[in-house]
Amino acid sequence: MHLHTVHVDCENPLRLVFIEQWADRAALTAHFAVPASRDFVRALRRLAAGATDIQIYDAERLEGL
Repeated sequence: MHLHTVHVDCENPLRLVFIEQWADRAALTAHFAVPASRDFVRALRRLAAGATDIQIYDAERLEGL
């Protein structure tokens, strides 16, 4: 499973937030091994007005909520 979403920061409309959900770390690693994925990140960095930042978080589903 994977999910890609892009959000506009409501306090700074020039800031985009990309959220991706991957089944596991191996799937994420495989994604970044694809040349097109690396090219996409490089292209975004060239278009950005400032520094870009990639943050990776591990999360777990809470059952019963």
